[in-house]
Amino acid sequence: MPYIASNLISLVAADSFTLWLYKTTDSRATVLSPGYFGNAAGRLLPGHMVVVQAGDATSILPVRNNGEVGNGIVVDATSAPLRLVARGSLGIEADLAASAVARGVTLGSMPSGLTQGQNFTVQASAAGATTTVKFTILSAAGTPVLGPTSVPVTAGSASATFAAPTPGNGYRLKVEDAVDPLVAQVSPSFVVLSAFALLLESGVSMLLEAGGRVVL
Repeated sequence: MPYIASNLISLVAADSFTLWLYKTTDSRATVLSPGYFGNAAGRLLPGHMVVVQAGDATSILPVRNNGEVGNGIVVDATSAPLRLVARGSLGIEADLAASAVARGVTLGSMPSGLTQGQNFTVQASAAGATTTVKFTILSAAGTPVLGPTSVPVTAGSASATFAAPTPGNGYRLKVEDAVDPLVAQVSPSFVVLSAFALLLESGVSMLLEAGGRVVL
């Protein structure tokens, strides 16, 4: 709605200064629009102040030429205060370069008919980056009995010689890459038998293979 002259009231007058009160249901933005107080230019002089009780705020406005008013200051507002919300995010980027390295080990066949103390040779082939392998004889419980023995790979293969352990069954041979133990293979179980000796007959006496007499 337009400016209403009866709503403009002088509160304080001293020398050339006057403090005015103006009440309206208009918004503060409407009151600040150019020409709003144009009809009061003869009353509102430069240097005067106007307390404006608008529909949405109470402000103190300075008077300029021709009844125009400045923005002044807001001393009270019925609307919600201005809120500034700042948000941020942190981005992290990483480049990971990797290359695959092939490794592989394969056991050869196990000798059959092992007896305690008998020397036997085991073999394995290696592929890729595998340059050294380890051979280990495991018990039925999976614990090392002989070895591990490290052997370098030559022309793609490696071998090691063991003496057969004490008689028993469930023994296994394990070969693994010396650098990467996860590259490994375990043989099927095998049996080690007791050693035996050849008995010789000499007249009425029985002799051992080494020549000693068997005493009964």
